[in-house]
Order: sequence, then structure tokens, then C-alpha cells
Amino acid sequence: MKLLSTVAIVAVGALTLVGCASDSGSPSSEPTELTVVSYGGAYQEAQSEAFFAPFSDDTGITVTEDSPTDYAQLRTMVENGRPTWDLALVANDFGTEADADYLEPIDYDKIDKSALVDGAAQKYRVAADIEASVIAYRSDEFTTAPTSWADLFDTEKFPGKRIFSKLVSGGVLEAALLADGVAPDDLCPLDVDRALEKLDTIKDDIVWWDTAAQSQQLLESGEGAIGLVWVGRAVDAGKQTPITINWDTWLQVDAYWVIPKGAPGASAAQDLLAAALQKDPQLTFAGLSDYGPVNAEAAEDPSVTANENRPTNHLDTRVDIDDDWWGANAQDVDKKFQAWLVS
Repeated sequence: MKLLSTVAIVAVGALTLVGCASDSGSPSSEPTELTVVSYGGAYQEAQSEAFFAPFSDDTGITVTEDSPTDYAQLRTMVENGRPTWDLALVANDFGTEADADYLEPIDYDKIDKSALVDGAAQKYRVAADIEASVIAYRSDEFTTAPTSWADLFDTEKFPGKRIFSKLVSGGVLEAALLADGVAPDDLCPLDVDRALEKLDTIKDDIVWWDTAAQSQQLLESGEGAIGLVWVGRAVDAGKQTPITINWDTWLQVDAYWVIPKGAPGASAAQDLLAAALQKDPQLTFAGLSDYGPVNAEAAEDPSVTANENRPTNHLDTRVDIDDDWWGANAQDVDKKFQAWLVS
């Protein structure tokens, strides 16, 4: 009986210790590995050098990288209660209140939102960098420079093929409405039918791209004379061919970090964000890419402001896209857009 009592005490003590460890979040329960999913390519390589490797060195947490981000996969992971991604990079059409059921709130006790540029800090996402969809054109194709959205749609004054993304939330509808005379502040709710009618006027002159690499190739080959492309691809194309970017007006299409709800390494992912959004890592990333830093102090650094094609140098001419509207309406609008494409 004495032996049984001793065993019982040991067993109860063990259960108590397990319970305490589980409740207190002891070091033994801390993750030793984080899985981060991004866009791949040179872009993700820059993130790895600027953010992931230094964080791993400082904390001992291994950062395993994956790509690309897939919204459907993220939703399925969360719905099944088994998310394997701890941190994911998304475009401007994901991570708003419409996606709240799938995401952890960003912890602004860890992340200093006052250090970030305006609009970067949001409830369920925080900007990774400041990006842009810009009007880029072959300067060897035109005797005068196109300077407006109307010029983008004027095939008589500026002949040649137009290139646009098939991603409906990527700015093509906003570009059409702006070209049709809609003021930037009056874009939303988007008049989708009006936008498609404007696109009808140049439909035969449009070459659609599915990937950013395709947009760059279309510019470099000359198949596209002018179009709406991501700034990084326009800059890269300009290294090989005479490409000019119009900064008189452009569309905001930032990338954002989100943490899937229930991610096993959610707390450490918040720590990674807190580290990545500081000035020095942001400057390192800016030096490896063509995008603008979201840390406000970094955005004003001479190494950043000296680059004419850095989006953060042109925030006064930016046209904002209503991400909340897209979060609520993207699926329905895409169905209409896809039907128009094949009509």
C-alpha cells in the first residue's frame, strides 16, 4: 500500500507538471522552427537575407521557407485546424476584415506601429513593403511621353499593345475608371460595368499577363508598348531595354504579412515581424530590391530617397486601392471579369 501511494503521488506530480508546462508556455513548448511562405524568386531571397537569416541567428529558431502563397490552401489549413504555415505574404486583396476568421491579429505590443509609414499597420496584417502598379512604357516607341491614365487607353496617340494583369484585383478596373474620368477619391464602390465598357474600347489591343515575369518579358521583347505592371518588373525590364516609369500617378498594391489562425509558431512569428520591420533590416531589404521600406525612418534614408523609382519617394501621387472593398467583393467581381474576358 505504501508503494502504491508513492506511485500515485509521483503520477499526480507528473500530471501537475505537464499541466503547468502546458498552461505557462514553458521554453520546452516554444517552437524551434518557423515556416514562412512568400512569393519566391529574387524577392524572397532578399527577404531571407534581410529578415529570416538574421532572426534565425539571433534566436536559434530555424526559418523554413516555402512558396508561393495560396489563399485557398491557407483557408483549408485553418478550417481543418492544422495550419503548417506560421507567417505568409499576401497581396492587397487578402487580410482585411473579410478574412478575420482565418487570421491572428497582429500584436502591436511587440510591433511598434508608430515606426511604420501611414497605413502599414492593420488589424490582421502588416505591410511587408511598399509596392506599386505603374504605367511603364517603351520610351523608344513614342515621340511624346504618356503621362496619364487616359494616355494608357489612347491607342491613336500612343499606338501599340497594352499589357494588363488577369488578376482582377490588381488594378485593371481602377485604371479603366481613372482613364474614363473617375476621380481617385470616387473609385469605390467600383462601377465594374463602366470599367469593362472602357476596357472594351481597347480590348483588341490588350495582351494579358498571368505572372510578373511575363509582364517583364512583354516589355523587353517589345510585344507590349505600354502597360500596367509591378514596379520591380518595370525596373528590371529597364535594365535591358529603354523602359520609362510614369510616377505622375500610380496604384498602391502593397504586400502584407499575415499569421494563419492557430499557427503553431504564432508568437515567434510576431517576434519575427517585430524584428523585420525595424530600420536596419528594412534598409537591407531595400538595398536588395526595388520596393519601398515600411519603416518610416528607413523610407527617408538617403540610400532610399536617391532612387527615383522607389515607390516611397512618390507617395503624394499614389492612388489608393480600397482593399476592404476587394476583400468583400473579389470573388463576385472576378466571375464577371472572367466572363468578359472570353466574351
